[in-house]
Amino acid sequence: MEFYKKAIANQDVKATYNAAHINAIIYNVLDQKDSAYYFVDISIAKAKDANDQQHYVNSLHLKGNIYYDADLYDKASGVLAEVYKLVEKGNNVQKLADIRHSIALVKKQVGLPKQAIELTKENLELYDKGTLDKESQSIKYINTLLNLSSIYLHLAESFFEDEPQYLDSVEIYNTIGLEKSIALNDLQGHSIFLTIEGIVHQKRGNLQDAFTDFIAAEKQIKDLGFYNQLSVLYQYEGKNFFLQNDYDNAIKYLLKVDSIVANSNTSSPSVQETYILLANCYEKKNDRENAVKYFKIFEEKDAKNDLLIRKTTENLYRQYDIPSLKSKIEKYRNESQKEQLKSQTLMYVCLFLILLSIISFWYYKKRERIQKKRFNTVLEELKEIELSQNSIAEKSRQSYTITDENIQKILDGLAKFEKKQLYLQKKCTLNYVAKKINTNSTYLSKTLQSHKQKKFVQYITDLRLNYALTQLKNEPRFRAYDIKSIAAELGFNTAESFSKAFKRRTGFYPSFYINSLNSLKENEINI
Repeated sequence: MEFYKKAIANQDVKATYNAAHINAIIYNVLDQKDSAYYFVDISIAKAKDANDQQHYVNSLHLKGNIYYDADLYDKASGVLAEVYKLVEKGNNVQKLADIRHSIALVKKQVGLPKQAIELTKENLELYDKGTLDKESQSIKYINTLLNLSSIYLHLAESFFEDEPQYLDSVEIYNTIGLEKSIALNDLQGHSIFLTIEGIVHQKRGNLQDAFTDFIAAEKQIKDLGFYNQLSVLYQYEGKNFFLQNDYDNAIKYLLKVDSIVANSNTSSPSVQETYILLANCYEKKNDRENAVKYFKIFEEKDAKNDLLIRKTTENLYRQYDIPSLKSKIEKYRNESQKEQLKSQTLMYVCLFLILLSIISFWYYKKRERIQKKRFNTVLEELKEIELSQNSIAEKSRQSYTITDENIQKILDGLAKFEKKQLYLQKKCTLNYVAKKINTNSTYLSKTLQSHKQKKFVQYITDLRLNYALTQLKNEPRFRAYDIKSIAAELGFNTAESFSKAFKRRTGFYPSFYINSLNSLKENEINI
């Protein structure tokens, strides 16, 4: 700060924007974002006025990184894209690589991991070819490998069905990272690679190997004073004990994580997993009070999550059977409430129950009217779908001027795919469909987005739900199945995923739809 004041006093423009740049870095590290923004904007403006293009670009890059550290990913993306265009004109290979790395970090956070991988692999190729020097830029090279390992690990945690192949990719880059970090004497990087190796062992069920890696990583982290990495390590060490049903030791490590993050406002999926693990451990130990306590913290963290991390938290719901645990927790809560109610007067209880009954009845009737209205709307929509199904392929051909035989081939293939109802296959992946219609996954994905305005998952889900709506309406036998059997028939992995998708589409759950259909007269069903 003194350097900055002196530069202002001497009216030294260059010294002013250099000092402002340094101040912005310091305040960002101290997590004082308002001050960081203030000084980086001064640095940008002064450098621009002085026509110092290099410093102007560096300060813009810094601003993008500050936005990233503050979780303002949209703003970070916009600034970094602007910087990339400026640097691209000068063809500064090292600077372009730095910007690509920053953009890749943003892409990973906003749910575009595959784009992040492409950018990071582009940088890695420059190091492998010798265009960028691994030794002089050792930290950046190690960070490139770390980024690839962590992105593939993120994909493995987010997409359970493809976990094995993503874990293979993690191992490829992590093995290189372990070797290169030692060769380049980057022990901090090596400790992270060790942690990731332990996580991969854990995910593959090799819990003893995972322990060995975690213990080695913990010793290295503590020797280096690299304490900000301990929360991640302790969380996975605790999880390792949990997987071995050693709940006391699991709690010991998980509480260490809670202690580290207690003063932060973190709500990442990793932290959420800590609290759901704690709730599970205490529930297994029949410690109801702590089970309720940590499940409540999990719910609070879960509420703060947005769409950027929703995929990972959905994986947590599946992995730890959270609906089942939630049911137990609710039971504990209700029992606790009953004990408290014993101390209240009978009149108060009666009045409360009467009021609750009136409100519940009113809410139920209102909800029933809304759902009935939506039910009738769905039947009307379904009627239009049924009438148009036979002519979908022909309409697709007539409304599209054939200028690209590959696209028309894909559209014709999709029409046959839909007619054969192959979307009901449980493992109906993008690659599966691409093979069925003799194309590749990239062409198929682009054609779906350009001609059906849908991503692949949405496309398959809509087909399954249309089929479900039609079959439930027209086949009484199909309505007699339980929800789990219907979900399996449609290719959904779980009854819960089917029910959620059904509700998003219609506004009500399958059980309501089935009950409503069963209550209609025979002539009303065959609309």
